[in-house]
Amino acid sequence: MNGVIVLDKPEGMTSRAAVNTVNRLLQIKKSGHTGTLDPFATGVLPICVNDATKIIPFMNSGYKKYEALIRLGVRTDTMDLTGKVVSEEAPPDIDKIALQGVFSKFIGKINQIPPMFSALKKGGVRLYDYARKGVEVDRAPRSVTIKELELLDLNPPFIRIMVKCSRGPYVRVLASDIADELGCGGHLAELRRIESDGFGLERAVTIEDLTKGGVRLMPLEDALSHMARVDVGRDLAADIRKGKQIRKTSLKNIDIPDFKTVDKMGVYEDGRLISVTQALMDAFGIDDAEDGEVVLRLLRVLN
Repeated sequence: MNGVIVLDKPEGMTSRAAVNTVNRLLQIKKSGHTGTLDPFATGVLPICVNDATKIIPFMNSGYKKYEALIRLGVRTDTMDLTGKVVSEEAPPDIDKIALQGVFSKFIGKINQIPPMFSALKKGGVRLYDYARKGVEVDRAPRSVTIKELELLDLNPPFIRIMVKCSRGPYVRVLASDIADELGCGGHLAELRRIESDGFGLERAVTIEDLTKGGVRLMPLEDALSHMARVDVGRDLAADIRKGKQIRKTSLKNIDIPDFKTVDKMGVYEDGRLISVTQALMDAFGIDDAEDGEVVLRLLRVLN
């Protein structure tokens, strides 16, 4: 059993608890998720099972998509609905045109100050441990990328948005910053991840689905569909499983991608992923290599 379960994580469950539940229901011993969702958040949580855990660093992490609901006029210490209210004020009259002007300030590369209620460490101590003691420490801004911000619904004091972003941004910080820019403050009232690592909600299953059985795992090639692939025969596949690096002489009569346009590749035997490799030729093609030269370095080998 190797593959990816795309779980629609329910509200109130930590990502670790979700993984443990999947392990128990499917009797899995080895698994891991590809990116934490806060307990109050719901949506896409890819869980890699058995050998699929080896490819987590190579999955399509280019962007994630969220639907978020912002509550204007109420600030909380956690910047989301789980925190204590620290201030309240009436939100201003706003319209869609004004909101688009505010959104434009947060699209592209922006700096975010990590929230105090987060798992980041300062001096070896988690920030949330400081926050729970009422201590605030300096945090360095981090550069993150917001690719898209779309208004889905305006129903004051609530704003529903779609966020497409790189890995790394805190959506609750984004929600708080947008509300501050509107002059009234606010917090993240709901968060639902609708796409992550190339998987969307249309491929997700629920805990209830898992209890009923018959859930199909997404194959490894789906998780690496963004990556170029090389199909090899039995003899070369056997060498790869032994950890032997791939040399130019091993690739004669094998159709391979142009090294000038790719970096990492998936290597397959009979449609089954057996390795993730890295092209070593930089700007040169395979024709420029010596016959015995290693041209593809093995990064991961799967049984």
